[in-house]
Amino acid sequence: MLFRILAEVTLLFHFLWILFIVFGFLPVLKWHRLAALHLGGLLLSLVLNTMGWYCPLTYLEHFLDSAAQQGLQPAGSFMWRVLRPLVYPAFSEGTIRTVEIAFVLLNLTAYAVLFALKTAERVRGKRRRRPEIRRKTQDYP
Repeated sequence: MLFRILAEVTLLFHFLWILFIVFGFLPVLKWHRLAALHLGGLLLSLVLNTMGWYCPLTYLEHFLDSAAQQGLQPAGSFMWRVLRPLVYPAFSEGTIRTVEIAFVLLNLTAYAVLFALKTAERVRGKRRRRPEIRRKTQDYP
């Protein structure tokens, strides 16, 4: 029973991680500190997909699921029936990897544009805040 619960918790965490990677750019616009976590996840996804590796959470889920099956515990919970097809869609592996790589590159481009806009905004702001140089004029009699 413990392995089944751990497998379902891991599946739920995997689903939430995927949601964060997909929609994480939106909260980053407001909370800039999330950018490091989101960029790290994007880069991890890029490395995993270009190298043909699987997510470490996938290995953990499979291990826990196989351990739960050995204990003859019933499978087919709500989370397993609903979340598993969302985490592991029924497309070919090549299609999924190609879409994920394109998605990561799109996000990295969005980060580059955001960085360029923020940098330009800072430069313009510094130019505006620069104190005016006033020349002293002396009145000559």
